[in-house]
Amino acid sequence: MNILHIDCSPRPGAHSRKLSMAIVERLLEVSPGAGISRRDLAFHPVPHPWPDYATALSSPATLATPPPGSLDVSEFLIREVEAADVIVVGTPMNNLTVPSVLKAWIDQVLRAGRTFRSTPAGKVGLLRDRPVLVGIASGGTFAGDRATQPDFLRPYLSAVLGSTGLKTLHFLTVQATAFLDEDQAIVAREQALATIDFKCFAEVPCPGCIG
Repeated sequence: MNILHIDCSPRPGAHSRKLSMAIVERLLEVSPGAGISRRDLAFHPVPHPWPDYATALSSPATLATPPPGSLDVSEFLIREVEAADVIVVGTPMNNLTVPSVLKAWIDQVLRAGRTFRSTPAGKVGLLRDRPVLVGIASGGTFAGDRATQPDFLRPYLSAVLGSTGLKTLHFLTVQATAFLDEDQAIVAREQALATIDFKCFAEVPCPGCIG
């Protein structure tokens, strides 16, 4: 198994980082020989699209002959995804949705003609599906009977990653972190982890998650 582990929070001790690390540790328990590729978008952010990149994507003609080097970062990030059997993302909920560093990564990975193609019925993903485990930490409550804020993060990630072919998303959530002490946070992480049967990841592709 090859794991692509992505973190987004600028805080080293963030709840989302602890959750994503716990997810990776559970994967290693069932697949001890797994390889891990690490991408920290907070401490090593992906550049936002620059003029040459935007120009390359502006039409089929420019995409066929893009400015030299304009797609290099995008291609590198896409190949990281393609090399992974499982993707683990740790992210806070920032202003009801994904943080800007994760959006920048998405804008490089979601690329016409490479990870999706446009059809009259909409985007068709070109990537092989694989499990994406998303660990979300939120200072407030966005799901359940006590939700006090809307959730644009999960629907957005489901739609945007699904358009590339990554349709098997699992969301693990730790909510109301602003009101949790460390002991309560540990319990919340364990409850989030308990929503996934990690034993199914002992085989790749995961038969309990895909197909």
